[in-house]
Amino acid sequence: METPVAFMSVADINRQNVGKKRRANMNEWKDRARKSLRDAGKPYVNRRGEHKRGKSPPKEHKVSRRRPRGPDTENTKRKYTFKYHVQQGGQRLAVCKLTFMPHSIHPAVREGIREHILSFPRQPNHYSRMKGDVEREYLSPDLNLLRMFRLYKENNPASTAKFWLYRDIFKQQNLSFGQPRSDTCAKCDALFSKLVAATTDGEKLKITAESELHHRKAEKAYTQLQADTEWAKANDDCHVICIDMQGVVFTPNLTHSNVYYQRQLANYNLCIQEMGTDKPPTMCLWHEGIAHRGSIEVASCLLKWAETSFAPLVQAKERKLIIYSDRCCGQNNNWRVLNLMALLVSRGYFSQIEQKFMVSGHSFLPCDRSFATLDKRRKVSTLHTPSDVAEMIRGARQLHPFKVIEMKCADFRQLPDATLKHPPGFLITSMMWLKVTATDPWCVHTKGSHSLYEGWKHWLITKQRKNQPPPAPLFSTTYARAYEDPLPIKKEKHRDLMKMLAYMPAEAQAFYGTLECEE
Repeated sequence: METPVAFMSVADINRQNVGKKRRANMNEWKDRARKSLRDAGKPYVNRRGEHKRGKSPPKEHKVSRRRPRGPDTENTKRKYTFKYHVQQGGQRLAVCKLTFMPHSIHPAVREGIREHILSFPRQPNHYSRMKGDVEREYLSPDLNLLRMFRLYKENNPASTAKFWLYRDIFKQQNLSFGQPRSDTCAKCDALFSKLVAATTDGEKLKITAESELHHRKAEKAYTQLQADTEWAKANDDCHVICIDMQGVVFTPNLTHSNVYYQRQLANYNLCIQEMGTDKPPTMCLWHEGIAHRGSIEVASCLLKWAETSFAPLVQAKERKLIIYSDRCCGQNNNWRVLNLMALLVSRGYFSQIEQKFMVSGHSFLPCDRSFATLDKRRKVSTLHTPSDVAEMIRGARQLHPFKVIEMKCADFRQLPDATLKHPPGFLITSMMWLKVTATDPWCVHTKGSHSLYEGWKHWLITKQRKNQPPPAPLFSTTYARAYEDPLPIKKEKHRDLMKMLAYMPAEAQAFYGTLECEE
């Protein structure tokens, strides 16, 4: 049973105010102000707009020792019995006095609202931990609570549910709108929790020192990026790139209300931004009907970028590549990308390749600025197909427009992840700096930090025969396609896309008609 607002405590009112733009202020309520004036005996205006005079204190007040009993005691209410009836089908049914007084909300109404909220497509918490709340999911950024409530009323015109009830049930679902714009650092959150719980000065000093060291490591990574960028500006044989995957872009982005309940096609975009030059960032674009978004896709995009941007080195020439990325193990920090680095060195595209990782939770890269430009452009663009996304990216800025590579299914190759030997004790996800060189291609050099004073560790990554020098890794000249055929779309999503065809132009209808569907 819902508690009326008039009977709520101050604490209940404050809880209801959480997340609301217009907050309830009990002192400003007209009825409360009117009652306060009336109880104080002061003039006030009632609900009908009538002016009531204030009370004047009595000049004389007689106190009786006993309750006076007049001659009308025969008409006391105790002598009467009251019965209540309702009309139903021409008959009078006896009911209780309180039959129609409670205003409880039927459980079916609550369940209907909950089902409507959960009927919208949701995205898992991919970009940040949101202070450890890994169960939180995200609705489309085009939605808001008022728009969802209006859609609910359109689908349920007979429902008497109010907006406040819809809002309260929404708060119970652990949902948010849009995707988080920046990562939060799990270690920073953990250290802050420890600092709050610390009881002694010694514990606080220890935690503060650990937090300071953590932030210095993050600052060191950004300092290294700036230094490498300046080095690339001064040396033509040095190239520094930052790579990052943009948040999923869904198509079609229709404005029809039904689209909010339907699943859309996911489009993936990998940004490769070369630092220290006037070259525009390269955007490698594909959709879920072509490939996934794992290490195979990242390595294939890097290979495509290297083959289209550089020619193999001639003898005695040098070319250095430095890659900056976040610590995402499924995309950047893995053995397949390390194998790709060795492959590019083996084919002569570079004489040395380094990969440096940003500190987790502090991985803001220049690619994120490009993504912000794309997000701003996307809000004012109509995107029906992946081709529209590509045109949106090309036109996102006039000066130095983005370069777009529309990846095809044949561009994704089954690049190796096990050609190199995994040396015992070598944990690739714990390293902050990897290096592969043409002078000693049989080993990988690693560091656990970005410090220039830390020594390199050398790991043998090829099988060495007894009494013989270690050989260089052997890579194939060609690699099979990662996906022989286009990837099928899930049945539910394919069905939703087919429902949206009526609201799209003929070109978009033809594109979605070619998508494969799971059997």
